[in-house]
Amino acid sequence: MKTKIFVILLLLTISCINAQTGLPQSLPPGDNPPPTVFDRIMNAGDAEDFDSAAYVIVVDSSINTVNKLGVAKVNSYILYKALTEKGCKELSVLTWGYEPMSNHVEIHEVNIIRKNKAIPVPVDSIRDLPAPQSGIYWSDRIKVLQLPRLRVGDGIEIKVFRKGYSYALLDSEGIEPDDEPYIPPMPGQYFDIVLFEATVPIVEKKYILKLPSDKRLHSKIYNGPMFSSTSYTTDTTIYTWWIKNVPAWKPQRYRPDDTDIVTKVVVATVESWEAKSRWFFDINEKQFEVTDAIKTKVDEIFDRAGVTNGTEDEKAFELVHWVAQNIRYSGQTMGKGEGYTLHSGAMIFEQRSGVCKDIAGMLVTMMRAAGMDSYAAMTMAGSRIEDVPADQFNHCVVALKKKGGNFVMYDPTWVTFNKDIWSKYETEQHYLIGTPRGETLRQIAYSPPEESPLRVTSTGKILPDGTFEGTFELKGDGAMDSRLRGMLRRNRLSEINNYLARLLHYISDRVELISYEHGELLDFKKSMWWKISYRIPEFALLVDGGYEFKSPMMQLTSYNLFRYITYNWPEKRRDDVFFYATQLLDASEKIKLPRGYKVTKPKEVKEINETYAYFNGESKMSKKDFVIKQKVIIKRRQIPPDGYDGFRRVMRETKKSVSYTHLRAH
Repeated sequence: MKTKIFVILLLLTISCINAQTGLPQSLPPGDNPPPTVFDRIMNAGDAEDFDSAAYVIVVDSSINTVNKLGVAKVNSYILYKALTEKGCKELSVLTWGYEPMSNHVEIHEVNIIRKNKAIPVPVDSIRDLPAPQSGIYWSDRIKVLQLPRLRVGDGIEIKVFRKGYSYALLDSEGIEPDDEPYIPPMPGQYFDIVLFEATVPIVEKKYILKLPSDKRLHSKIYNGPMFSSTSYTTDTTIYTWWIKNVPAWKPQRYRPDDTDIVTKVVVATVESWEAKSRWFFDINEKQFEVTDAIKTKVDEIFDRAGVTNGTEDEKAFELVHWVAQNIRYSGQTMGKGEGYTLHSGAMIFEQRSGVCKDIAGMLVTMMRAAGMDSYAAMTMAGSRIEDVPADQFNHCVVALKKKGGNFVMYDPTWVTFNKDIWSKYETEQHYLIGTPRGETLRQIAYSPPEESPLRVTSTGKILPDGTFEGTFELKGDGAMDSRLRGMLRRNRLSEINNYLARLLHYISDRVELISYEHGELLDFKKSMWWKISYRIPEFALLVDGGYEFKSPMMQLTSYNLFRYITYNWPEKRRDDVFFYATQLLDASEKIKLPRGYKVTKPKEVKEINETYAYFNGESKMSKKDFVIKQKVIIKRRQIPPDGYDGFRRVMRETKKSVSYTHLRAH
């Protein structure tokens, strides 16, 4: 009896000990219990474990539950750890952006994890404020929470609920009141683009998507490996993607958009690009009604340009430039339709302002007023579109259908003060046209550098006292035409002198502007040009009985007009190099030397022809003149890492060529 009582007491004691320690009674040897938030913070590491990062994302997890209407309800959990004083500062204010007409945000819980304590931060102190905006003034808002003073090693635990989407607003009928504002642009469809890298380290990130079992999903992983799984319940399919121990991504200058580089997953339930094309056509077709005022303006534009009896291409050229110059880019809240739904041409014609979709819609309407078969289209400016039919668009343009069935693309937003109908800064972009039959995803053709040349002619003379008097003639086309026009349009006439002085100060801070001329800013049938005359006292320095100077032309092109040359390109690079446009610099200079002097050692001709870049430079004496020629070509707007070494070699050799020239009496 005593033995039985002892055993019972011993078992009760062990149970009490287990209960007090929190250890599972049946935990196998060698296994650890599930980590608590305190364990995660303690085991996350310190700054030295993360290359001195300011803070680390310990956990980033979201569960996205999508219903049959396509409404997404997202429960997210994120846990940060401050690793340095800088990290404490960067995490001291938490922000959540949202657009109240299409998505909803609730911050359920915020805790500071300090050692073995969870310190609640009252969420009722959150401020709901208008979001900072520029150019587009819609109804975006931002929720802001100021945290108590943080310490190095603190964790910040955040639990948030979201509902809705980030794009268009459409009218709906027969929808539950709670869900009506959050129906996605294509009712019943869902898409997402999830990035799995950040500029700080990530210990663990997980994205869970729960879809009704009758919805089919397109998905693909890009730019790197990750884990994934798929499971099922009776009425739901559950997709999961996750990563662990991802170092901080350090962005490099002259790179593509982040989404082209970092590891990501793209998902979409829409059937195909053709289905998305038909949807885009259907929701916008009613917006292009031609009014009498619009028809009158179109006829007036043709009459002033002298193309009333011209070709369709001539008329379309006049219309795209009228729209580009007369519809101001300014996004005002105009009610429902601030996403993919274009506002009516009549509204934009009256307001004379809008964002890209409104500017494009204005051109479609005016083209139709002229009897042209035109359509709105979507594109992604500055980034590629992956082959999953998700909404990977940030820009709206115009497609003109020709008699043969092909399309010619126009972009009135990007050709403001530009002689093209489609900016050379948008070449090789993908686009999707909205038509009743449905179109597939297409891509703008490659534009060779010869279509975007910058031609520089420099002439001048060195006077006996070392003063230089010279003239630059600049002429550009394609992307470079736009840049030369920008020199004029970005400055008031009263400020042009100061601007040109700043442009030439790379040659010398003693430069004196004598005169300048330029092409007509609004003449889009001719390439833009500048002619600039200047004077520089004490330009050529007297050294050892001779003169020493650097080529004015090469300093201007290298340090200003073609500044990629002087950028300090690192020896190694992870990201692609991205310039938006291919480019050609073709420059020549003729300098008349003081009587009795010549260049002692003209530079040898050097030519470097790599896959993605080219350089050719030479200098020589020609009677009394010193002649310099420089040719630099960037052959592709995006250069992959395996072509970087050759590109860097071209840039380094071009930079070396900008060196001192020595004159001696002969």
